[in-house]
Amino acid sequence: MARVLLFGGLDPSGGAGLTLDAAVVAMHAGEPLPIALANTVQNQQGFRCARAVDERLWQAQLEAVLADGAVGAIKVGFVGCVAGVAALATVLRDLAEHAAVVVDPVLSATAGGFAPPTELARAYRERLLPLATLVTPNAPELAALAAGDAANLLATGVGAVLRKGGHVDGDEVVDELWLAGEPPQRFARPRLACGEVRGTGCALAAAISCHLANGRPLAESCRLAGDWLAGLLARVRPRPNGRPRPLPLSRA
Repeated sequence: MARVLLFGGLDPSGGAGLTLDAAVVAMHAGEPLPIALANTVQNQQGFRCARAVDERLWQAQLEAVLADGAVGAIKVGFVGCVAGVAALATVLRDLAEHAAVVVDPVLSATAGGFAPPTELARAYRERLLPLATLVTPNAPELAALAAGDAANLLATGVGAVLRKGGHVDGDEVVDELWLAGEPPQRFARPRLACGEVRGTGCALAAAISCHLANGRPLAESCRLAGDWLAGLLARVRPRPNGRPRPLPLSRA
């Protein structure tokens, strides 16, 4: 069973963050190892606030987890503050030599309410992305990180960029995998009338991490995870009030 290390925020509503990540890893027959960098106050109606977990505590948790054995992949989700990015980058320098690192750069919340400081995107670019095997930005996140240009994001030193197409208009949702010196690989799927759904970015990055932990190539991992997520979204119907729905993991 592949061990997948999960860094992120604890969402008490279960619709995103570490709770969702752990469920996704378990669904993919992996062993989830969640390390909370922040506690958040949020629900299906929106994000309210977050508080960083004491650095000494989560680093002690990390030491305990690693004492049980190696990890196959690492997924980074909500960090929330510049200081947290710096602290996480310090520990990832050693870990990234032995495990794939997937960074989901959380710079917004589907239900609204999260307005990160402008310095956070710079901290991601300068501290986290050079350590990452893959970064998975949606269109607004890519705009914040690299003026919307995946090639510019590759220049930070990240191994690859999966530019997600869910926020881009069109009959298809097209994700593009960018690697330095290669044309982008396209993963096109029909756009589904599912409305707003919380946790899709978390779930996709966690599923990719599971496939990488099991030794699958990067492009195959992105394709398989995207197909799996599309299958979940095909079961969702939009709410009349437009409020985001959670992913239907319990029916997967």
